[in-house]
Amino acid sequence: MASGCGGWPDEEMVAKDMFKAISAQVGRGILLRQIMVPLLPRSVVPQSRAFRQFVFPTAPLALCCLSIVACAQQGNGSRSRAAATGRYSPAITEADLRKRLFIFADDSMQGREAGTVGHEKALTYIVGELTRLGVKPAGENGYYQRVPLVPRRAPAGARVDTSWSRNVIAVIEGSDPTLKTEYVALGAHSDHVGFARRAVDHDSMRAFLRAGWEAIGRDANARGASPDQLAAIRVNMDSLRKIRPSRRDSINNGADDDGSGSMALLEIAEAFATNGTKPKRSLLLVWHTAEEKGLVGAAWFTDNPTVDRNKIVAQINIDMIGRGSARDVKGGGDDFLTVLGPKRLSSQFDQWVRDVNDKQPRPLKLDYEFDGDGHPQQFYCRSDHYEYARYGIPIAFFFTSIHEDYHQVTDEPQYIEYPKYTRITQYLYDVAAFTANQPQAPMVDKPKPDPAGTCRQ
Repeated sequence: MASGCGGWPDEEMVAKDMFKAISAQVGRGILLRQIMVPLLPRSVVPQSRAFRQFVFPTAPLALCCLSIVACAQQGNGSRSRAAATGRYSPAITEADLRKRLFIFADDSMQGREAGTVGHEKALTYIVGELTRLGVKPAGENGYYQRVPLVPRRAPAGARVDTSWSRNVIAVIEGSDPTLKTEYVALGAHSDHVGFARRAVDHDSMRAFLRAGWEAIGRDANARGASPDQLAAIRVNMDSLRKIRPSRRDSINNGADDDGSGSMALLEIAEAFATNGTKPKRSLLLVWHTAEEKGLVGAAWFTDNPTVDRNKIVAQINIDMIGRGSARDVKGGGDDFLTVLGPKRLSSQFDQWVRDVNDKQPRPLKLDYEFDGDGHPQQFYCRSDHYEYARYGIPIAFFFTSIHEDYHQVTDEPQYIEYPKYTRITQYLYDVAAFTANQPQAPMVDKPKPDPAGTCRQ
């Protein structure tokens, strides 16, 4: 950013750059949030108590930021005042999703690895918003359900020290006196893979990943670039440096995986909570922990449910819905959305998923390629929905496919396709509402798996 008080960039980018610098100082400086937060314009810093606790700048950084704040207050004018009139819209909007995701996938969350302080900060943001919206807690302790993170493999006879994480669970009660005892569940996973031990240059890493992804045709079915293909990749660092200086990065922000799903679920929760007309069935909202450690949080919840599991009539899983452009994936585009699972247990639920899409102002292109029996990518077995399906609950898993930034430090919120992300979120709201308002639960007409068995694609 140029010095002086010229044009003020988009508030989300300013917030990200500023809080990236701040979060880099966490643990090395003194607590100055009392100084910094009141000075920052409301358009830059979300005004929730949950977010304020994340700001721990050092004194030199605080002094450096004062000039930025002065420029913002001098030059932002009516835009700051307009942004201050309300934090989020009751409707599902692109602005809300962008704002939420830049918070949730910020460096201050330290990659949201389950069981870490960074992940707990992310959960605090979700719970703070649910509390603000007045959504009913449905955990064991308020919104929370404690989940043990037990290693799946340990040497025989070794002592295993169990760490812990937490699911976040809430309910929006239905309006029908009889049907409100049943639930349509919606879920996303709140965790990601944390941060790396060694920092890399963000821009050169992304350029390298992009070149490698192009080398295999942007094909999620490919096994990866060959050694010869990787050796042939050359990144023009001079052209990158003309854009900006080197940016060292070690944090796997998980903006798409699964910040996109988690914030879509929160935006859907707000839309239902603020709508005066509630659906007939209740909505069960679960932010599962430790999906990245083997679907741990979803397995724990379905084995130890905080509502009657037999009353869950369907589950909608939202995992990575922020990308999927033609640049990201072979066959992708503005309408591309992958669907897995609804027809595996319920032909009727699958038809509902399609019918709701057909009624969208601009229907999405639903792609079922990865849902094929025996598909080598095994996506049906790799996300939280399966822990519901193993109990015979019809599921639908939505995602926009793998891309070059998957599980990399480059999975950041500035690369999300926000207009498409917004359309998908609205569609999933409509699928949930349609399912919750049907007189009968989706009929299970396919064989149920063994809950204790092994998942089969």
